[in-house]
Amino acid sequence: MREDDPLTALRNVSRTIHEQVDQAYSGFNLSDATSYGAFLQAHGRVLPQVERWLKGAPDLPHWQERTVYLQRDLTELGHALPEQLDWQAPSGDGATLGALYVLEGSRLGGKMLSAQVGEGLPRTYLSAGHEKGGWPAFLEILRDRLGNADGIYRQSVMDGVSSTFDLFRRAAVRG
Repeated sequence: MREDDPLTALRNVSRTIHEQVDQAYSGFNLSDATSYGAFLQAHGRVLPQVERWLKGAPDLPHWQERTVYLQRDLTELGHALPEQLDWQAPSGDGATLGALYVLEGSRLGGKMLSAQVGEGLPRTYLSAGHEKGGWPAFLEILRDRLGNADGIYRQSVMDGVSSTFDLFRRAAVRG
């Protein structure tokens, strides 16, 4: 990717918060039922409210909700969806696209993490990957929209990315 590629710029700007999220979740042992349940509950403090917010957004490409999968796995482990964290959704025309970037990117990580889930534990949520070609297609749409946008729109995308990553980080720290 070229240095002036809008996705490269997005990744560079979001690198620190993304690393903080990865660090916050690294303490969960997915092969242990209790720790895995806490991991899913951390996601449960975030995912439902972000997905509810995204439902109201027009023109979101390649998005499929996963709250039902998360809820199913939590139920199988004997948990309900936890209380949602306080969150002020970011504003701006591109904020939902930024949040979607985080959620869709987490599908990739989820597929890798599902291999760490203990034998006999539910993994529907983490296994809910993209349809074939879905991630590259989403990235092309994102690249196009960022490349053809003004600075205000690009900043609102970044606000959506940062806000959503930070919400996940806070959920893991609380967990």
